[in-house]
Amino acid sequence: MRPTAEELNVVEPLKSSLSQVLRRVRPLEVDQEHRLPEGLLAELGELGVFGLTLPTSHGGAGLSAVAACTVVAHVAAVDRSVATTLGLHLGLGTRGLVAFGSKSQHERWLPGLAEGRTIAAFATTESEAGSDVAAVKTTASVDGAGLKLSGTKVYVTNARLAKVLTLTAATPGLGGAKKGLSLLILDPATQGVSLGAEERKLGLRGSSTCTITLDDVSLGADAVVGEPGQGARQLEHVLSWGRLLLSAGCVGTTRVSLRTALAHVKLRKQFGKPLFGQEVVQRQLHAAAAGLFGMEAIVTRAARAEGDFAALARLTTASKVFCSERAWELCDLSLQLHGGAGFIEDTGVALPLRDARVTRIFEGANDVLATHAGLSELMTPLPQSPHAAMAELEAALAERRTALSTAYGVRAFNRRAALHALGRAAILRDVAAAATSLASSPGELDAAAQLRAQALAAVRLPLSDEVPLPFLERFLEEVLS
Repeated sequence: MRPTAEELNVVEPLKSSLSQVLRRVRPLEVDQEHRLPEGLLAELGELGVFGLTLPTSHGGAGLSAVAACTVVAHVAAVDRSVATTLGLHLGLGTRGLVAFGSKSQHERWLPGLAEGRTIAAFATTESEAGSDVAAVKTTASVDGAGLKLSGTKVYVTNARLAKVLTLTAATPGLGGAKKGLSLLILDPATQGVSLGAEERKLGLRGSSTCTITLDDVSLGADAVVGEPGQGARQLEHVLSWGRLLLSAGCVGTTRVSLRTALAHVKLRKQFGKPLFGQEVVQRQLHAAAAGLFGMEAIVTRAARAEGDFAALARLTTASKVFCSERAWELCDLSLQLHGGAGFIEDTGVALPLRDARVTRIFEGANDVLATHAGLSELMTPLPQSPHAAMAELEAALAERRTALSTAYGVRAFNRRAALHALGRAAILRDVAAAATSLASSPGELDAAAQLRAQALAAVRLPLSDEVPLPFLERFLEEVLS
C-alpha cells in the first residue's frame, strides 16, 4: 500500500512498535495451540491499533483506510490469525457502527472499541445464508417498545473475544418494510445469547470462530443501527470494509511468503547452481512480483475510494477476488519452490497457504462476487481511464459487453456463467488500471504491462455459457460410476 507522506509519519513509528510487540508471536505455536499469546491483544490495544479508523471524537486515531490496510498487512506478515482478529474489528466489526450509528450509540460503544478494551465481532452468515444475504432467517420482531431477536449465526470471527456484536436480522414491519433487513448491535453477554464451541479449522487457527445462538433475546429499539429496514444497503458498505482489510491481510501474507521463497532459492542448489539461476524459477518469480504489485495497487486504489460508497463496493470486490486468489497461488508457489521442505509443517512454509485458503470463501465467495461484478459491468461500466496504456484493454472489454448484450438481449442478466466470465475480466481490468496508475519505476511499469496483458487475455476468451444439464449429468455418471 502507498500511504501519503502525512500518513507515513504516523504509520511507520506504529509499525516499528508493532514489530516489538509481535516478536513474541510464534505462528506455529499459535497454529498448534489454537489461540493467541496471553495478553497480546491488550498490548496491541495499548498501541492504539484497535482504534485506527475510529473517529478521534471518541478516542480513535481517525486514520485513513490506506493507513489501516498498511498496518493490517504488516501484522499479517507476522501472523495471519492476529491480523484477522484486528482486521475484523476494524472492518466488519465496527464499520456499521461508525458509518450509521447514532450519537448515543457512538458514545456508548466507540470509546471501549477504540482503546481495545472491547473487541468487535460481526455476524451475518447462517447455515442457509452465506453469500445470499436475502436468505437470512434470524429475525428481530417488534415486542412492545423493543425487539425480540431469535436465530443462529455461524462462522462468527472474534466470537469468543467480542464484547460488542453487530449482526443482520430480518425486521418485518420496521421502517415500513414488510421484509426489511436491519443492522443490530448488542452486548454478547445479553441473556439469550450463547456461544458454541470453537470451530476446528484448516487455517487461521489462532482466531476465534464460533456459532452464536440467539434465543428470544430482548433488545431495546436503540439496538437498531441506522435506519430500520435499510440493512441490505448498509451491509454492502460494511462488507466493502471487510473485503478491503481482508485484501490487505492477503498482501502481507503473500509478501512474507515470497520473501521466504526468494531467500531459499538463492541458497538452494540444483543441477550445480542456485535455484534462482534457473530460468523457469526466474520466470515464476517475475510473474509473482507482478502479481504482488497488482495486489498492492488494487488495495491502495480501493482504500483511497473510502468516501465513495459505490466505488468502494466495486473496487473492494476486485481487490478481494484478486488478492485472495493471488495469495493462494503465490503462497503455493513458495511451498513448491521449497520442495519437500515446504511440505513439512515444522518449516512453517505451509502455514501461510493454509491461512490463505479461506479468504476465497468468506466475505463473499469469489465466484459469487465475480458474477456480481459482471452484472455491475454490464449495467454501469466504468468511465475510461486517462492512461493511454489502458485503451486497448478498455476497448476490448467494451466489445465483450456489446457481444453479450447482442447475443442475449435482456436475457443477458440471467446468463450467470457469461456474467461470471465478464466479471472476471472486469476485475482484472480494475487491477490493471490500478497498477497502471500507481506504477512509476521500471519494474512497476513492467508489472503493470504484465497485468494488462493478463486482463486482455481474459477479456478475449469466448463468451461463456451454461453447460447443458443432460450432458453434465451423463458426464458425471460416467466419471463417478
